[in-house]
Amino acid sequence: MANFKDSKYFNVHNDYYTPKSAWENIQHIIPKDKKIWEACMLNSHKSKSPQYLTELGFDVVYDTSMNVLETQPEEYDIIVSNPPFETKIKKEILKRLVELDKPFILLMNSLNMYSKYMREIFKGNLQHLQIINPSTKIHYGKYLDNGDMVYEKKTSFYSIYLCYKMDIPNEQLWLD
Repeated sequence: MANFKDSKYFNVHNDYYTPKSAWENIQHIIPKDKKIWEACMLNSHKSKSPQYLTELGFDVVYDTSMNVLETQPEEYDIIVSNPPFETKIKKEILKRLVELDKPFILLMNSLNMYSKYMREIFKGNLQHLQIINPSTKIHYGKYLDNGDMVYEKKTSFYSIYLCYKMDIPNEQLWLD
């Protein structure tokens, strides 16, 4: 087991991919009549997240050349995404999403909720936050050098869905 004092030696990888099951877990919570923006797709040519959401029956807009920090689509109702793991980038994205003030669901490491920056970013908006708790650990995909995608059960953290202005009934916040 690693010690936190050793964490400065670990590499942060932003090239892990959301499995379809992560979106299947919450498909009953995402409104079907809303246009979804998969916002964290900049240079994510290998991500299948928009495809998975579309396969689940959602109207999805995304653009791998669009930087969420600088622009957004003309039409969308809700943001459903998995932001990069790197804290510096994630903080900027969260600030931007609060500025846009649209409802969102973000798949994130659960430890983010205990960080000082979360309170700073959502100060004045805490009443709009909800957390959906998955029933199991979510394992993310990684492309191998040969181009194959693997989902190994090696994820070292638990994930949650951070929701903003979604007004989800309490009984739906704990997934089966």
